[in-house]
Amino acid sequence: MRPEARRLFHKLFEDSTDAAYLMDPRDDRIVEANRAGCELFGYTREELLEATVSDIHPAEMPELREFLDRGLRDGRASTVRFTCRMKSGVFLPTEISIHVVESGGRRYILGLVQDRSEHRRSGRAEERQSAGTYGGPPTTEGGTP
Repeated sequence: MRPEARRLFHKLFEDSTDAAYLMDPRDDRIVEANRAGCELFGYTREELLEATVSDIHPAEMPELREFLDRGLRDGRASTVRFTCRMKSGVFLPTEISIHVVESGGRRYILGLVQDRSEHRRSGRAEERQSAGTYGGPPTTEGGTP
């Protein structure tokens, strides 16, 4: 890859508002994380690069391992929902898309992670509203209780 293209890709990775992590599945390591990725989990970049993937996914490692192995085997992007442990210890519901990339004869996984907690809160609010337990008493078709 040309140096100019390499700089452009690094800038796109770093400046992306989507949380992105480059993982080495052989070593269970996070080898790079962008700013959004650090902020999402509450870690500094140095802390994330010292962490293992299993530190972030302690409760779901068998499922995560299967997901990563399937991505490595198929060489295609996949998306799945997992919980990730933040630095605070809180588990965050997320949606993770993975992409397999090769460099220097090694295969890495690019993980793009979206916070699904707001989506879930919004869904729960809609459920309460439709059940008549949110925002006041249920209304009839005419708008009166």
